[in-house]
This record gives sequence, C-alpha cells and structure tokens, in this order.
Amino acid sequence: METQLEWRTRQIRIGTGETLSDSYNWWKAIYEDARPEDLPWFSPTPDPDLSATLNKLNVKPGFALDLGSGPGVHAIALAKSGWKVTAVDISPGAIDMASQFAGEAGVKIDFRNADVLSFHPMPSSFDLIHDRGFLHTLGPTKWREWTDLVAAALKPGGLVFAKEFIYNPDRRFGPRGFTKLELENVLDNRFRIESLEETTFRGPRFAPAAFLLVARRESD
Repeated sequence: METQLEWRTRQIRIGTGETLSDSYNWWKAIYEDARPEDLPWFSPTPDPDLSATLNKLNVKPGFALDLGSGPGVHAIALAKSGWKVTAVDISPGAIDMASQFAGEAGVKIDFRNADVLSFHPMPSSFDLIHDRGFLHTLGPTKWREWTDLVAAALKPGGLVFAKEFIYNPDRRFGPRGFTKLELENVLDNRFRIESLEETTFRGPRFAPAAFLLVARRESD
C-alpha cells in the first residue's frame, strides 16, 4: 500500500507546472491532515545554507518575508535569530501547521494565508526575502510577477535568498526546476547577483540538486 509520503510525492509530480493561483485546492489537499513527515520538503531543522549565507554576508536582523512558508521552519529560525518575520502561504493547512510550530517555539510571526503573487506588502519594507522552493513552482509566465514582488518589497540594499530545483529532465518528482541561465535571467537590472551556487535540498527521503541564488536590491 502506498504510504502518505509516497502519495504526496506523487502528487507533487502530478502538479508540476501549475501556478499556486490555479492549484489552491491541490495545495490545500496536500496539507489536509498531513503530518510534517508526510511532506517531501519537510526537514525539522532549518536549511544550513540560510544561516551560512547570512553569516558570510554579515547580515544583521531586520524585517524578513518568507515566501511559500510551508511548515514555517525557516520563518521560525529567522524569528529566533531576531528577525521580524512575515510568512505567506496559500495553504490554510500550512499556516495552521506553521502557527503551531511557532507557538511551540515561543516566537511571534505574522502569518498570512494568501496566494504569494497576490500579496502586496508596503514597498521597500523588507531587508530579506527568503524563498525556499516557491519560485520553482511557478511557470515561466509568472516569473516576472515574482521578480516585481521581490523588487517592490525589498529595501534598497536588501537581499533575496532563493533556493530552487536545478533542471533535471530525468527527475520523476517535483517541478522541472531551472537552468543556471534561466535563474540568472529571472532577475533584472534592479538586482545585483551576489552568488549563484549549486547545492541540495534536505528532505526526509530525497536530496535533489538545487541552485542557491543570493541577490541584492539595487537603489532606484
């Protein structure tokens, strides 16, 4: 019999290429009665690439926006480090799960249940935008909307941290991912790329290849 983890992994493969707006019911179902360990992207500890990058660039805590927050592991890690965090996810189940974890961790996070691309924060209000696997769920026609959101929300000099699948035609689960050139071209002259490196995602069963993109918002 198929396990919950196998079912959810198969559903991720089936959902490849859909935008979040078009697949609200799909994302809602993924989190329906889910345990964290049922989710292919869940890790109980935050991604070490995030803390390593912030330490390397000597980034001081400020205001952070977590796009597609999911179970909230990284939003919570940022909040524990002194960041004032807003976390957005389209799935009510994800927000419920993340809120419970935040309560257990004793941190306050501004959780928003919304389609990320329909979320319009005050301009230039964030020092950091964190995206771990949200951008790669979007089709190419939506990449510009993501870029405009990030450019509008970041303060001049603020950083965007995006970790997304590397394109792999042989992968049997998840979104298609990006080639290096595609990911570079998602950004425009409003940004300066600090680094674009190969790494991996950490999950309960898989460690797929990923790109880690770190870019800085230029002044207008």
